[in-house]
Amino acid sequence: MSKMNRYNFKAIMFDIDACLIDSAPNLIETLDRAVFDTGGGHHPPEYLRKMLGLPGYALADLFDLPDWKHTLQTWSDYYALVANANKPFDGIETLLSAIKQAGLPLGVATSQGRELYEDHFHKYGLIDFVDLAVCADDVANPKPAADSLLFAAEHFGILPSEILFLGDAPYDMQCAHAAGAKGALAVWGTTDPTIPADFYPPTPLDVLPIIGITLD
Repeated sequence: MSKMNRYNFKAIMFDIDACLIDSAPNLIETLDRAVFDTGGGHHPPEYLRKMLGLPGYALADLFDLPDWKHTLQTWSDYYALVANANKPFDGIETLLSAIKQAGLPLGVATSQGRELYEDHFHKYGLIDFVDLAVCADDVANPKPAADSLLFAAEHFGILPSEILFLGDAPYDMQCAHAAGAKGALAVWGTTDPTIPADFYPPTPLDVLPIIGITLD
C-alpha cells in the first residue's frame, strides 16, 4: 500500500447511517411507525428521510407531534428490534482498514445520541477502526453546525481544514463547509447525488484516491 496525501488530510471522519452502514431503510420504516403511533400521522419515505442526519429534537420541527421526546424514545425502541439486520456497505471495511494502515486517525461524527451509538455501533464490526466518536450530545450544536468537526480537530490536534468528512446528507456537507473541512458525498448511500460537496466518490473504495492511498 502506498500513500501520497495530495490534500494533506490528517484525519478522516465519517457519518454512520447511509454512509458506513446501510441502515436507512430500517431507520425510515421504524420512524414512520413511531411517528404514526405517537400521533404524527404517516409521511412519504422521501419526507421521513429528512430526519436522518438531524438530532432527535428535529422531530418537533418536521412532524406535528404531541410529545417529540416520546416519539424519539418510541423510534429508538422500534429500531432496536431491527438494528442487527443492518450491515456495512460493500467496501467499507477495506476502506477503513486502508485508512488505518496509512496511519491516519479515523472517526465518526453522528447525529445519534451517545446512548444510541453505544447500543448499536459495536454490532457492525467496525468499532475497532474508530479512534473518536462525536455524538450529537457531545457538542453544543450538532450537524449541520460545525461543532462536531471542530471537536474532532481539537481532539486530534489538527486544523479543521485537514479533515475529510464523508456523509450522505446535506447536513454532513454543510457541517464540513461550516468547519472549513472538505466534504465528500457518499454517493453509494445518498438519495441526492447533487448535494453540493467537494468530492463525489461513487463507492467506498473511490475514497482512497481522494486521500491518496493506493492498494497494492
